[in-house]
This record gives sequence, C-alpha cells and structure tokens, in this order.
Amino acid sequence: MHELEKGILYIFSFIPAGPGVVLPWLVTIGAAFACWYLTRNLTFEDPGKAQNLLEYIYESLEDFICNIVGKKNVKELMPVLATIFIYIFSANLMGLVPGLKSPTSMFSNCLGMALIVFCLTAFYGFKHHGLGYIKHFAGPVWWMAPLMFPIHVVGEFSRPISLTLRLFGNIMGEDVVILVLTSFIFPLIVPLPMHLLAIFTSLLQALVFTILSGVYLSGAVSEGH
Repeated sequence: MHELEKGILYIFSFIPAGPGVVLPWLVTIGAAFACWYLTRNLTFEDPGKAQNLLEYIYESLEDFICNIVGKKNVKELMPVLATIFIYIFSANLMGLVPGLKSPTSMFSNCLGMALIVFCLTAFYGFKHHGLGYIKHFAGPVWWMAPLMFPIHVVGEFSRPISLTLRLFGNIMGEDVVILVLTSFIFPLIVPLPMHLLAIFTSLLQALVFTILSGVYLSGAVSEGH
C-alpha cells in the first residue's frame, strides 16, 4: 500500500462515518463546484472554448437520454439521469487518484444509488398514474392477477439488486486490479494502459447504470400503465 493511501486512511480513521460517507460527499461537492465555476460566466454573444465544450457535453447527454426515454419524457427525466451519469462517472474516476478509492467500489454506496432509482421509479409512477400505477403489477388480464402480481413485485425489487451488484462488482474489481498491478508488478510500466482501460470501464459502467435507470423511469411514466 502506498504511503499516501496509508495517510489518507489514517485520517479517515478519525471520522466516525468513514470513507464510505466522506468520499461520496467529496464527489458531490467537487461536481457542484465544477458546475458553478464553469457556468458562472455564460454568454450567448461570444461563447468561449470552455462554454462550447460544456454545450457539446450537454447536448450529447440530452441526445443520449432522449434515445432512452423518448422526446416526450426527456425534459422531465433529463436532470435526474444526467445527474446520475455525472455522479457515477466522477465517482468511478476517483479510484484513479493515488490514495483514494472509488465510492462506487463500496457496496453501501452502490446500494444507495440503486435505492434512489427504485424510489424515483415509484415516485414518478404514482405521480403520473396515481393509485392506478399499482394496476400494472396485476398484468393485462384480471384473472391472471394472482400469478402476475407476485412476479411483477419480485421483478421490481430485483432491479436495485441488479444495479447494485453490477456497478459494485465491476468497479471493485477494477480498483483491485489497478492496486495490485501498481503495487507489486512493474509499477512504472503497467499503470498507464491500465488507467486508460479504467477510464473506459468507468465511462461504460456509468452509461449502463444510466441506461437501465432511464428504462425503469421511462417505464414508470409511460402511458402504458
């Protein structure tokens, strides 16, 4: 273990909440500060390179989310899904900083994100359909309700489990591999290609989590219910 990592873990040992709470807050505060700093001088007359880059990122995210939830729902779900993507991608990248680890490599944080999506799905479902949202659990045919209802309920609760395990397993494995390779095996040669691969997998896992969240949320607000 690197000396820097030992020092940071030593500091965390004096914090009752531990790194499981501190690291997510660092990601949140860092992302909030970056959003404020990068958007404090926006202009429509003569946008600079930074603003053009931000607008490109925003439009790319909007197009990406629109392909998931459809044009009708993109305005409502864009803030939620864009926040999920930015947070998870930033949290995944934190593991590349010497001495730190990805908040998403901790099971509790992944479970927390999955439960947020689970609660938001129910919230949007009841918001758009009222108590009628429960009817979709019974299926399209009333006499099949005793069979379909428990199946749909189990499927609904399996969603946060799937989101949690997928994100936790991939990011945890990625952090462990990088730590092992940089600590014991060719520390001056291996890190660069492994870090490039880690950036790709961090982006991929953020995209997968956002896509699945968008599918769940768009399904809750769709008129099919």
